[in-house]
Amino acid sequence: MILLTLLLASSFLAPAQGATVDRDAIRKHRFEKLLPEGMKTQGVDMWLTFTRENATDPILAVMGVDHIVARGAMVFMRKPDGTMHNVAIAASYDVDPIKGCGLFDDVIAYKKEGVKPHLAELVKKANPKVIAVNYSRDETVADGLTFGMRQYLDEALGDYTKRFVSSDKLVVSLLGRKTPQEIDALRQAAEDTQRIIAEALTPQIVKPGLTTEKALNDWMEKRAKELGDEVAFASVVVGPSRGHSEPTDRVIQYGDVIRIDWGASHGGYSADIQRTAYVLKQGETKAPAWLEKLWVDILEANRAATAACKPGNAGIDVDRAGRESLTKKGYDEYPHGTGHAIGLKVHDVGPKLGPDWPERYGEPVFFKIEPGQVFAIEPLIYIKPPELGYDFHMGLEENVIVDATGAHYIGTPQTELILIGTASTK
Repeated sequence: MILLTLLLASSFLAPAQGATVDRDAIRKHRFEKLLPEGMKTQGVDMWLTFTRENATDPILAVMGVDHIVARGAMVFMRKPDGTMHNVAIAASYDVDPIKGCGLFDDVIAYKKEGVKPHLAELVKKANPKVIAVNYSRDETVADGLTFGMRQYLDEALGDYTKRFVSSDKLVVSLLGRKTPQEIDALRQAAEDTQRIIAEALTPQIVKPGLTTEKALNDWMEKRAKELGDEVAFASVVVGPSRGHSEPTDRVIQYGDVIRIDWGASHGGYSADIQRTAYVLKQGETKAPAWLEKLWVDILEANRAATAACKPGNAGIDVDRAGRESLTKKGYDEYPHGTGHAIGLKVHDVGPKLGPDWPERYGEPVFFKIEPGQVFAIEPLIYIKPPELGYDFHMGLEENVIVDATGAHYIGTPQTELILIGTASTK
């Protein structure tokens, strides 16, 4: 799927019914292992989430706190010896839900005196050099601090607010790195998606002159349910490009190119795969030369971007590799990023694999890639081939898991243009 606005707060609610993951174990792993590592890497001594009802910080759901009414401070402190001390300060009637999440060593209840004296004392005693707070120009999920609550912090903490930094890099590291359970679920989702598309793009399912885009997608959705999955999103396009569009009643014909951008969701975790196929005309044994060239070029771009997706590189490095692979061949730049993180949402939290377009992507394209992150990589060719006479796109999207050595494809990547007809297909 083409890179869109990053996920909303609802991304972090419980996975879909029938999930095969343990939500509590994932949260425990994230806050006991990934958070201290992230704070050390980012040089953060304290992470402060300050929120209240009706404008709830999206991070609250990540913590497993279902709701809060009055002002509440969630404070995570990394001590010099590397150990953590986590404290929540909340109104007396908000204490039980916070205790229930199991993340805090201490939960301080306040009454008429409010949160201010307790928070001021806690910060003064800890005396952190760097305090990460949830405000961000570009990362929605790290932008939960409202203007009014920031004013309150100014009153409560005084000069300590000069030590504030955006939590965006910390939050991206915390949520972008997936736990082993999450990676297993994403792997299953991607492999199931590949299987469903491969089964769909065959003469048994695609009947030229009869099968519509909708019919093809309906078969795929039914197959997903048979495998125990949900459908995260579906795009089946034959003919002119039309962006993110639902399947239509257009009938697939001989000589058509089918572009599928599709994702199954397993245990609440969503894959994002693109495949391209050509419906052989009667008597044909291979695709037209112009189409085969586009396929070879997009394959090379995908491989170049994937090779650049490794720890130490930033999202912009991945984008540059995929983008330049195409522009050097004379293609126009595609008008979006080269990929995105996947997880509970198709467009999940992680470094943005995009270009240096400040008013579209901002600083997250410079965020570093880390082991444990999972991405969809998707450079595209947009072109108006004279053989077609309309705007056309060629896509290939693969899902990868990053470890210390680089990015590794999930399942079986597409290596040849899929042919539907009398010739063999791969």
